[in-house]
Amino acid sequence: MPQQHPITDQPQGLPEDILADVVATFKALSDPTRAQLVYLLTEKEYSVNELSEGVAVSPSAVSHHLAKLRAIRLVRTRREGNQIFYSIDDSHVAVLFREALYHLDHVRQNLPDHPYPDYLKILPEK
Repeated sequence: MPQQHPITDQPQGLPEDILADVVATFKALSDPTRAQLVYLLTEKEYSVNELSEGVAVSPSAVSHHLAKLRAIRLVRTRREGNQIFYSIDDSHVAVLFREALYHLDHVRQNLPDHPYPDYLKILPEK
């Protein structure tokens, strides 16, 4: 069973530095273009031009958004010749985004919560 991270077991709340990072992550995803970029990148890697076509925003604007996402390690780059490809930084980012989508599906369909395996529980039971 995966080991629980110490930051998920803080009875006094999150330490300020962790809280700031959590807020920065959600703030970055609160922009519609950046959220769409992250969604696309959960499927596969893309170049800036491919992403630009996918979100109907100029390559320059996409590069600006990707720089913000890269600065907080939501995306990473890979160079191939003179082209740079972007992908999700790690599986946690994809899981975070997918869980947000699952949550919205449950809310929109008025479905009950689903049980998680013990190692995924980070919130106290109701």
